[in-house]
Amino acid sequence: MLQVYLDPCTVNSRKVLAGLALLGTTYEFKFVDYFAGAHKSDEYKKLNPHATVPAARDGDLVLTESNAILQYAADLDGNSAYPKDLKKRADINRWLLWESSVWFQSCYVYLVEFVVKPLLKTQPDQSIIDAQAPRWLQLAAILDNRLAESKWLTGDEISIADIAVAAPMHLHAAQRLPLEQTPHLKRWIADIEKLPCWQQTQGAVDKALLPEAAAANEANPVIVPNGTNGVNGHKDVRAAFNYTKEVGRPTELYFYESDAAKGIHEPGDDPHEMSVRDGWHRAESFSVDKEGFSLHSFKTAYEQWDDDAVVAKEFYPEIVEFLKKTQGAKRVLVFDHTIRSKTNDAKKITQETGTSQRAPVMLVHCDYTAESGPLRVQQLMGDEAKDLLSRRVAFFNVWKPIRRVVEDRPLAMCDVTSSPPEDYFKLYLRYRDRNGENYVMRHSPAHKWWYFPKMTPDQVILLKTFDSATDGRARFVGHSAFDDPTSSADAPFRESVEIRTIAFY
Repeated sequence: MLQVYLDPCTVNSRKVLAGLALLGTTYEFKFVDYFAGAHKSDEYKKLNPHATVPAARDGDLVLTESNAILQYAADLDGNSAYPKDLKKRADINRWLLWESSVWFQSCYVYLVEFVVKPLLKTQPDQSIIDAQAPRWLQLAAILDNRLAESKWLTGDEISIADIAVAAPMHLHAAQRLPLEQTPHLKRWIADIEKLPCWQQTQGAVDKALLPEAAAANEANPVIVPNGTNGVNGHKDVRAAFNYTKEVGRPTELYFYESDAAKGIHEPGDDPHEMSVRDGWHRAESFSVDKEGFSLHSFKTAYEQWDDDAVVAKEFYPEIVEFLKKTQGAKRVLVFDHTIRSKTNDAKKITQETGTSQRAPVMLVHCDYTAESGPLRVQQLMGDEAKDLLSRRVAFFNVWKPIRRVVEDRPLAMCDVTSSPPEDYFKLYLRYRDRNGENYVMRHSPAHKWWYFPKMTPDQVILLKTFDSATDGRARFVGHSAFDDPTSSADAPFRESVEIRTIAFY
């Protein structure tokens, strides 16, 4: 296992901790007390003769440069934050080199004058700041121009370059960095500060360097749900998922009593234990168009979940506006919802009545197929359907905890980048008045599963269950509830709502 030696309060140590959290790297933490001079001890200098933090060891490999640690960690398990594509990687590498060669030094002047000196009860030297200011503004303008073109430094997806370049300005307010002159840089660092991997590594920095701010934060803490406590918040669990065997005849479910249901092949007959990754460390980077799902903040005052008519009247409009804003849809139809709660735990998945109240579904599935998606549009939209289907149409499930934090049977998603189309096949749904189709999935050891432990009612997962676009974006995401082995035996029953929608473009 990778061992990291550092003090979480220093710039480059914080960089490594936040980067490892973003990557989801499992590591062993070795504390080196910077202010006590432990990095200068003879014992530590045997590991790192530079007498600096951080350092890392993996077997006989020792790394003493923070960016090299992130590059190595990203390659240990393969990660989109440091892609294999040569051009994308070269672009990331040049920002890593730029940060270590010029950006760190310029930001560090502000850190010393406005943070370290006051901590040591000495006065900042404004002449030093005045001398550095033109250089800092020159470098900041380079970043500002780049960030005018995309959300993150190297494109629309976050990379280790973003973490590395953000680290030297991690106390930008206390450093008094003149961000007002660089609006795109200011927007970007605000986005960085929303990342769970950044928030969970802020406390140690504040405690050591900004004790007054740390005291205020302790009085009014910000909760970053990441499933565990401590510096290394990432965790994986092992759990059973109910896949389905493809047996050469239709896989079916009947939602009414019928002689035809005798002897059918039902889904979920191929359980496999899979690793499920804690997604909090990279919560901001998931995309419905790549992985097939995304996580969002969603605050609402609505709480009347027991009345379906009121849910439709008062809560559906919030979902419509949310999807228009986050997905750019011109029009959104909310057509159905399901409440999952303890009172419905005994219900069969095939119960014909009361379909808006059900138990969590412990089956790997996707709600629509390439054929059933357009058919559902025709059923719901009538004469409008032909025109609407001439343009892009996408189905989204909005999954939201209600009433309490999720501790029991959380939702997990199978990353679309690990589940090619051939892993899906049809499940035929036999209703009294119509037939429907879902996808179920055959097992593959390559499947990569994600979840967000201890989600709160202020958050939602967006699942893409159908997309008419065939341009390479994710179209169907497999998902399932599962038994989290870390849940306590007396964990309260999961209560959640799923809102089913169609977005028209």
